Amino acid sequence: MSGPSKKVVDVAFKASRTIDWDGMAKLLVSDEARKEFATLRRAFNEVNSQLETKFSQVSLPPSLPPSL
Repeated sequence: MSGPSKKVVDVAFKASRTIDWDGMAKLLVSDEARKEFATLRRAFNEVNSQLETKFSQVSLPPSLPPSL
């Protein structure tokens, strides 16, 4: 992985490490806010996981056919 794709994954990984999810969750007072926050956290984790998966896949050079 190199170039822009590596940068995207690095940024997503750093963002997930620097967000204090537990600290922010403690600040929420209503049940509705807690539910929305949990949904936001799940969505963030899902997108982060998809980015890591997408950009970690190695593609073959166009000159090489895939092996069977």
